[in-house]
Formats: sequence, structure tokens, C-alpha cells
Amino acid sequence: MALDTKYRPLCFEEVIGQDATVCILREFIRSGAGFRQSYLFCGPFGSGKTTLGRILARALLCDSPVEGAPCDQCLSCQTILSGGASFDFVEVDAATNSGKDNIRKIIDQIQYSSFSGKRRIYLFDEAHQLSRDALDALLKPMEDNVPGTTDKRLVCIFCTTEPEKMRATVVSRCAPSFIIRHAPL
Repeated sequence: MALDTKYRPLCFEEVIGQDATVCILREFIRSGAGFRQSYLFCGPFGSGKTTLGRILARALLCDSPVEGAPCDQCLSCQTILSGGASFDFVEVDAATNSGKDNIRKIIDQIQYSSFSGKRRIYLFDEAHQLSRDALDALLKPMEDNVPGTTDKRLVCIFCTTEPEKMRATVVSRCAPSFIIRHAPL
């Protein structure tokens, strides 16, 4: 097992060097505002963007978050932690699934999940590789609210090493960008 996988943080407390980002993310969860926008994590390779995205997704989907962090005891947390297939959390490698057809499938899945009332979160790793058409296809679902709430129908977590390649229209639908830097030695 690679060291980065073996020692990957599993909770906000284990994340090193990103105190301000962790504090803001926990407050989104505590206040109930987590589903009101999408998220953009940008920074160099290996800085923890995807790790933070996974922890955030778990906290958002958690049945009983503890002070803005996932409880790691509920079925949702356990499913995501085990790496098993989760209906509610989908991680997409945008480097290989970057086209409009891939996004169309996601939008179709959102339609079905809205019938059941379940929330879904999509994490796009290497998000800068999504095509222009794919990003455009995400815009409408990202701005639509769940009827009767201020929560968004589609919450995306974009992780990228090249934020300048992200469409401004997509970035405008995200919380302020989180700049993730390497932890100090």
C-alpha cells in the first residue's frame, strides 16, 4: 500500500496545515449551509484536495455530524469509509470521464435521486480536465434548488491543480475557492 494511501487523513482533526479551511468547512456543516453551494479545492499535487473533499462529503451526508465533522458511526459514514459503493457519494476521475455524455449520466441520476429525497454529492478529481461542454451541462443543476429549500439540487466538489482552467461560471456557483497548500515540514 502506498504511503499516501496508508496515512491519508480520515477526519478533519488529522488534516495538517489547513486549519482555516477546516474551520470554514466545519462551520458550513454546523450551520446547515453545506448543501447551499458547491466547492472548489485547488492546489499542487499531493496537498490534500481530494482528501478534504472526501471528508467534507462524508460530513455533509452524515446522519449525526459532531461539531461539523462526520460521526463515522452512521451507515452513510461507514459506507464511504469502507470504500464501498455509495449511492449518495460518487467520486469521478475527470481525467478519464471528462465529456458531456458522462455528465449527462450524472444529471439523469440526479433526477432519480430527487424522487427518493436522498442527497447526492459528486467529487470531481482533476476537475480542470472536464470539457467545456461538460462544465456547461453542470451549470443548471448546480443552480437549481431543492423545492422549498435553499439547498442545491446538485452539490459538486471540484479538486484541481489548475484552477485557471475552470470555467468562471462554474466557479461562481461554488463557495469561495479553497487554496490548499502543502503542509509545512
